[in-house]
Amino acid sequence: MSTNFGSQRVDGATRRHVATLAMVFVAVLVVCLMPASALAENSGANGSQPMIVLVHGAWAGPSGWDQVVERLHKDGYVTSTPTLNLLSIAGDVSIVRAALDAIPGPKILVGHSYGGIVVSNAAFGRSDVLGLVYTAAFVPDEGESIASLGVGFQPTDVINHLVFTGAPFASPAFIDPAFFPQLFCQDLSAKRAAILNAAQRPVNIAVLFTPSGPVAWHSLPSWYAVSGKDLVIDPAEQRFMAQRAGSTVIEFPAASHAGGFTHYASRFVKLIEQAAEETAGP
Repeated sequence: MSTNFGSQRVDGATRRHVATLAMVFVAVLVVCLMPASALAENSGANGSQPMIVLVHGAWAGPSGWDQVVERLHKDGYVTSTPTLNLLSIAGDVSIVRAALDAIPGPKILVGHSYGGIVVSNAAFGRSDVLGLVYTAAFVPDEGESIASLGVGFQPTDVINHLVFTGAPFASPAFIDPAFFPQLFCQDLSAKRAAILNAAQRPVNIAVLFTPSGPVAWHSLPSWYAVSGKDLVIDPAEQRFMAQRAGSTVIEFPAASHAGGFTHYASRFVKLIEQAAEETAGP
């Protein structure tokens, strides 16, 4: 009895093993007979799409991009959101360049506010960055600073509502949380504004006066989303910078400084994807 039972166990295991091998053989055969186009579709869209690298600005962090990231992921794009130190332009450019070095293949760089300076510098001289996308961002030329770019345009009231972490103007500063919603994101709901307010990260005010290094927009195509009700960067200044850079421009007439990547996230994602599609190779 025990011998026969053992023999049955062996036979059953053998049958299961043969069945498994048959299933594997059929699966391999099906894959081999599939057309090349079907294999490409099933491999996922990311194979031919650039990585989207999103760079936040001052008084913000990577989480500010959440709505944009969610929509890009739904459309099959892969994203990266490096965290800036906000202590120096050179240091933040190094952070973004290190992130780019760690990512194989082509990239689209996206910058908001101060992040516009960072991406303009970080992309300079790189062949892996295909294009630049800006939303309510500073786009300097070499040698210009945030302060010099603002000459002749409406100044922001943010400078009058800073809370320094140490000695005034000698230490990083936040926007006073009591004033943040009305200055930074007045078009958002109280709940969404509170989320951005809580995510504030202090910035070294010295970056306002630091000259930009060489910039990439002279040689790379760019796209710019103007925020028409921005209280941090004068919309007229945004239009000037975008026109000078030869950017493809769209405008969100009622957008705050943060509105372009939050309230208008769907439309801004379309602009990013337009940049990715128009710079794609054959």
